Amino acid sequence: MKVTNNSKALQGVHTALGVVYIQPGETKDVDLTSAGHKGASRLSFLKVEGKAPAENSDEKDELLAKLKALGIDAAGNSKPETLRKKLEEAEAAQAEKQKVIDELTALNVQFDPEANLEALQGALAAAKA
Repeated sequence: MKVTNNSKALQGVHTALGVVYIQPGETKDVDLTSAGHKGASRLSFLKVEGKAPAENSDEKDELLAKLKALGIDAAGNSKPETLRKKLEEAEAAQAEKQKVIDELTALNVQFDPEANLEALQGALAAAKA
């Protein structure tokens, strides 16, 4: 979408790539975030042309719920990209833990399933020694 700065001062707008500054009288074609679009549209000296981007709060809520189910508290103001990364890391750690648990079970080793990954890996190493 196009944003024109009709003020006499440099103005910044929030885009998907970060803050973009627009010189007085300049028009730039930018990819505004939903919050950036909302903020820029409120300012009378910025002319915003184009449709507002869709809110991604549904995806964000879903990611927060999945993280919470895994016992991870994430800040509600985190970006969806950050939440996706945290979720991928948590799921990878969960898969690794399950792999170790499966190996311990196959070896008939007694273990605490609530133990952390490091403790389970230690028990597995001891069982294989």
